[in-house]
Amino acid sequence: MFEKIAVVGAGTMGHGIAEVAALNGYVVFLCDISEEILREAIKKIEWSLRKMVEKGKLGNEELTLTLNRIRTTTSLEEAAKDSKLIIEAVPENLELKKGIFSRLDGMTHPETILGTNTSSLPISEIASVTSRPDKVIGIHFFNPPVIMPLVEIVCGDKTSKQTVDSVLTFIKTLGKQFIICRKDVPGFVVNRILEALIQEAAWIVHRGEASMLEVDSAVKYRAKLPMGLFELSDYVGIDVLYSAGKAIQDRDGGVIVSPLFEEYYENGWYGKKSGKGFYTYTGDLWEKPKIPPELADKVNLEEIFAPAVNAAAWLLRNNVVDKEELDKAVILGLNFPEGILQMADKWGIDTLVQVLKIKRSKYGEYYKPDQLLEEMVANNRLGVKTRRGFYEYV
Repeated sequence: MFEKIAVVGAGTMGHGIAEVAALNGYVVFLCDISEEILREAIKKIEWSLRKMVEKGKLGNEELTLTLNRIRTTTSLEEAAKDSKLIIEAVPENLELKKGIFSRLDGMTHPETILGTNTSSLPISEIASVTSRPDKVIGIHFFNPPVIMPLVEIVCGDKTSKQTVDSVLTFIKTLGKQFIICRKDVPGFVVNRILEALIQEAAWIVHRGEASMLEVDSAVKYRAKLPMGLFELSDYVGIDVLYSAGKAIQDRDGGVIVSPLFEEYYENGWYGKKSGKGFYTYTGDLWEKPKIPPELADKVNLEEIFAPAVNAAAWLLRNNVVDKEELDKAVILGLNFPEGILQMADKWGIDTLVQVLKIKRSKYGEYYKPDQLLEEMVANNRLGVKTRRGFYEYV
């Protein structure tokens, strides 16, 4: 389908996307602004491939073939030439992305699909600088792309069905699963839910309602998430989550960034990569913060998760995604043990609405329960206890 693809940006996500594509037989031109960045990217790809060999998932011959499929260049023109699919993976800066898309538009075949790996910036605005908005699409891989099974496909206002179908075919050849975010809403599906969850955790700590360790212990040992929310923030990068949260807040107020995130961001405490975030790190690659299980009962899970369920309800009511794909998104994209809608049904929709109403009375309109949740309560669709909620129960 695509004999050659280009990946623009060789950082954390870019080199991972290039590796996934090369592993699955594609010739990949990996482009960045300096030879040094590209050399570092190839080193990381080779390290990752060698780990696969050690684990018996890849043979030495396949390692060599995969590396040989990746070409590096500092020339955008060389990368773009004859590529029918280009995936941009530069830092989350809207003007930077628009500049690259404007250049790509002028140097590629009119049928070339231009994809962006952005996790929260507006696809339609990026597409607006091109003469082919129907061929611009969000192709959001998760970190690390080689391991994470999900790709979030995001439609801009003018993205065509043909473009979506072509990209879905490509994603399937990578052995990945996907969800389709049908509307170009701030944060898309996964980040809109994640930001609502993580920022609420930070607000709870900022307000003195619970400690950081109490929140992380509750979500890790009772909600069974693979990491505490502050632990996850350190792993992803506080700077990354702060920027994504601000992007959503500025566009439609779908989340409110907490002062805690603001403080850590401004101090350069970004998490593992800076040695200090919500926890402190010594530099050991496999180091994990110590989160005591005995603190798990100190905070109600509904208090932490209610705004994320509210965000999920907003996505459903606005026809951005359907419920099965939304739950698939948090399971595969965030490693939740089950879907957030399934979790909500267990807690009780009425319980969550009551939590939101109390928060609204204390802290403002951001916490107003979504109309869908209010209607569910009015119709006695309370979840497992009434055998009807987001799902039906026998």
